[in-house]
Amino acid sequence: MKNSKMIWVFFVALVLIGVMGCEREKDRVSPAKIKVAALFPLSGDLRDKGVDSANAVRLASEEINAAGGITSLGGAKLEVVFADTQGKPEIGARETERLIKEEGVVAVIGTYQSSVTKPASQVAERLETPFIVSISIADIITERGFGYTFRIQPKAKFYARDQVQFLQDLEKLTGYAVSRVALLHENTDFGTSTALAQKSALREHGLEVVADIAYRAEGATDLDKEVTRVLAAKPDAILTVTYLLDSILIRRALKKSGKAVPMVDTAGGTVSPEYIQILGPLAEGTLTLAEYSKFAPGSKALNERYRARFKVDITGDSAHAYQAVLVLKDALERSGSLDKDGLREALSATDIRQGPQLVLPAERLRFDKNGQNEFARLYVVQIQDGELMPVWPAPYATAKVEIKE
Repeated sequence: MKNSKMIWVFFVALVLIGVMGCEREKDRVSPAKIKVAALFPLSGDLRDKGVDSANAVRLASEEINAAGGITSLGGAKLEVVFADTQGKPEIGARETERLIKEEGVVAVIGTYQSSVTKPASQVAERLETPFIVSISIADIITERGFGYTFRIQPKAKFYARDQVQFLQDLEKLTGYAVSRVALLHENTDFGTSTALAQKSALREHGLEVVADIAYRAEGATDLDKEVTRVLAAKPDAILTVTYLLDSILIRRALKKSGKAVPMVDTAGGTVSPEYIQILGPLAEGTLTLAEYSKFAPGSKALNERYRARFKVDITGDSAHAYQAVLVLKDALERSGSLDKDGLREALSATDIRQGPQLVLPAERLRFDKNGQNEFARLYVVQIQDGELMPVWPAPYATAKVEIKE
């Protein structure tokens, strides 16, 4: 009798464990919604960049949900929780903690500014939550040994590499030779980390750095003195790192000086639609790196969808935010779970080839051991007739670069 009771108890226990296991499995694979955070500057001086990126996250999640959601999780829909950094590092860090602890997001996408992404991703690392960096350039972001940070865009070293290669190609493309280069940049992590990479790349390729001028972009109303100092060094070209308002001030100061020195920006304020809208004809001829172009092969359809939804063209910022959501979707499908360690492992194994899931100008998207997209690439574009036209590299150019001396 005693053995019979023990067998019965054992049987009941097995049944309960099985039921509980089934319930856990059901919860694991069939959530109704998957909360994802979109953390950008939605107010302040960089609101245009933040809203642009947030809208791309919105569009991508809407399209994924309309197509059936995350199949491996029973068709679960993405629920995006938007949060505003206000462009301030401390708020970005605080919001990251709130989003993870209180909102229960499985991943964070953001934040545009390197100075905000650094502390925000540090919080995510501590809380063991994947942080997908859509746009933030500072090399250090993916060089801290973190396991939960993954960056879509090129890092500062990649930008400097391509800018210097472009300067060297100018003589072949236009007959304009560059040997003396001045640096002019805003003084946050974005500007300083990029300037360091630029100096290293320029010296490596035998080009002389004749000036390195930093300025405070926030609240700036006049950059005439900084531009005058740069021009006094008699550079053949100027590499700039800007946000929107300071890029406008620099362009106006260059015009006022009467000197036509080619300026190549680092995909900063010069790629914003507002740059062309505010400057009008004065914007013509501006050169800048760009992470995306609506004129590139395969870009037309996405740009049309974005424009139909938000009444503006897609930019490099919004394209990378859109891609970040596709990367997250791919990882969720492969992990089949909301377990953050499993999701981190799936993100680490990302390898997306050319096709509908890769909207960026690259043959492949794969993260290296540090979480950096190792195949990230850039265009140089020039504003011609009010459009950002790709002029380099040659195989992807849709217009010829124009240099006015």
